[in-house]
Amino acid sequence: MPAPGHSSVNISFFYRLFFTWIDPIICVWGAYMDFFDPTLVLSSHIPQPTADIGHAMILKQRGGGMLNFGFISAVLLRYTNDLKIWRIVQIADFVVDLAYFWAAWDVLSAQQRLDPSTWRAEDWGSIAITGTATMTRIFFLLGIGVEPKRNAYKKT
Repeated sequence: MPAPGHSSVNISFFYRLFFTWIDPIICVWGAYMDFFDPTLVLSSHIPQPTADIGHAMILKQRGGGMLNFGFISAVLLRYTNDLKIWRIVQIADFVVDLAYFWAAWDVLSAQQRLDPSTWRAEDWGSIAITGTATMTRIFFLLGIGVEPKRNAYKKT
C-alpha cells in the first residue's frame, strides 16, 4: 500500500530522459566549468570578464550546488514514481532557474544590453540552455504529459 499522500504516475519517457539524464549532465558540465573555467562562466553575459578570488569562491559554491541538483535528479527521481517528489524537485530547480534569469537580467541591464540584438553567442547559449530546462519544468509542473497510473483492478 502506498504511503499517505503518495501519488504514483506514469512519467513519460521524455521527462524521464530529460530530468534523470540530460539535466544532470548539464549540471555536471556547469559544475566543471564553475570549478575549472571560471572565466568562461563569467563570459556569459559579461564581455571580457576578469575573474578574481571572490568569483572563484562563489563559482565553486555554485558548482557544488549544481552537483547537488544533478545528483538529486539522477538518483532520487530514478528511485521513485511519486509525483509529489518529482514536483518538489522540479519546483526547487525552477527556483534556481528563476534566480539565473534575474541575475542575467540585472547584468544585461547594467550593461544596457537587454535588447536581444546586442546579445553574443555566449549570452544566447546560456539563455537557451536554461530556458529549455525552465520550459520543460513548467510543462511538467502544469501536468502536460503526466498521467496517473491506471489501476489494473477495476471494481465491479
